Amino acid sequence: MSSPQLHVLHPAGELTIVRRLAPLLALALAACYTYRPLSEPVPAAGTRVQADLTDDGADSLAARIGPSIQALDGTVLRADSRSIALAVKEVENRRGERSDWQGETVVIPHRFVRDLQERRISAGGTGLLGGAIAAGLIAATQAFGGRGTLAGNAGASGAGPH
Repeated sequence: MSSPQLHVLHPAGELTIVRRLAPLLALALAACYTYRPLSEPVPAAGTRVQADLTDDGADSLAARIGPSIQALDGTVLRADSRSIALAVKEVENRRGERSDWQGETVVIPHRFVRDLQERRISAGGTGLLGGAIAAGLIAATQAFGGRGTLAGNAGASGAGPH
């Protein structure tokens, strides 16, 4: 009598598709970003930026964005020499706590902006993290035999699964 075995069955081709897409999905989810000075004095619409507020700016905008907010992260809707309008994705308070937003529009006069930086993908950080994830996926595939089973037929008498 052979020992009990666990077999995980997957529809034909499903596991192959998952294996092919997993590294790309992992890399996309694990992308690292950095903030860098703007390449232009007035950012173009669609640019993802972080606006660090002055103390006066945080106080003046508190009724709209909440108390003690020091930075807003969002996509530029429009900008000119007097203000910038953002579709806000996230805010950060003075304690470093972050809160997600749903793209609400906030107009910030430039006099309230201490620093404005553009969000860009960090090729080095993403490459290192993506490489580590890919190595982990390869190791896991090798550890589990790459065939969708958690245990093979080792020790079986040649008969099929029981």
